[in-house]
Amino acid sequence: MSSISALHAQLTSGTKAVITTHFNPDSDAIGSSLAWQNYLNQLGLEVSVIVPSAVSANLTWMPGAEQILNFEDTLHRVQIEALLKGAAFIFCLDFSGMQRLHGLSHPIKAARGIKVVIDHHLNPEDFGDYYYHRITAASTCELIFDLIQEWGDDACINEEMGSCLYSGIMTDTGSFRHPNTTAHVHEVVAQLIQKGVNTNAIHRKIFDSASLDRLRFLGHVLANRLDYLPEYHLSLMWITEEDQKQYNSQAGDTEGIVNYGLQIAGAIWAILLIQRPDGIKLSFRSIEPFAVNEFASKYFEGGGHKNASGGRFSSSSIEGAKEKLQEVLPLYLSEINRVKNL
Repeated sequence: MSSISALHAQLTSGTKAVITTHFNPDSDAIGSSLAWQNYLNQLGLEVSVIVPSAVSANLTWMPGAEQILNFEDTLHRVQIEALLKGAAFIFCLDFSGMQRLHGLSHPIKAARGIKVVIDHHLNPEDFGDYYYHRITAASTCELIFDLIQEWGDDACINEEMGSCLYSGIMTDTGSFRHPNTTAHVHEVVAQLIQKGVNTNAIHRKIFDSASLDRLRFLGHVLANRLDYLPEYHLSLMWITEEDQKQYNSQAGDTEGIVNYGLQIAGAIWAILLIQRPDGIKLSFRSIEPFAVNEFASKYFEGGGHKNASGGRFSSSSIEGAKEKLQEVLPLYLSEINRVKNL
């Protein structure tokens, strides 16, 4: 592992690079990747962005999104493998472990290019040659902004790049309402606004561009797939494969649904179970000071941020995952009651 400060001089014109991010990429993943590509292009590098799975429709407005290559698309896969083979640098953004890449993990591991990790998640794996890692950062987009400024290239941050950065900062702070919304976050956003970023337009593009199917899907989940467990102050939601087929669920349609559980009066945390062919994906959210990352790590092979984490259950049975929860929830009752009484 080397100091990130030594990297700047190596980013010379004509150098080939690849940027990648995690499976089911969110606004911070796509925003940071496209902003970083914009910056490296200005330095003269030849840069491609590759992702392990499709980009959700509400993020395709970002400048450069139309050129992103999806590893799940068989038409893109040969091109991706060739790009990885020829890349001098592989930038790994917004993930701290190779398992977050799913099927793309093996090609990334096998690639010989210098790996650079820019990320804000807990417990990073040791797979990179360079790291720019800070868990106190609210988003990877914030880190991209900071790194470019540290390198003295603030003039490179243009309106297009700023729009991408703002999208990730806004979403990873829950529209600036999560505890990770620091004074520095607001300072960064103020500078982006000064560079011409239209914050209102970006918010509408991300949050007010749902399909009719997606709204009906959300209504179905809230009406028929939501339980509240008052003894645990827990909102529990689940989505079956049939639900996803019935409402023509697309990439990104489940994003943010878990947050609705925290709107119930008295709720301390919320869990969303999503049935996938390879198992159950779990999303966890909580209010301060209850830490869901510890729960996710201990019982569901997961982890993440203190108040926003993910996990998985190896069986593809929703009922099996619910049974597992019923087994372990009593073990957290004292901590739940402690938080409730604060």
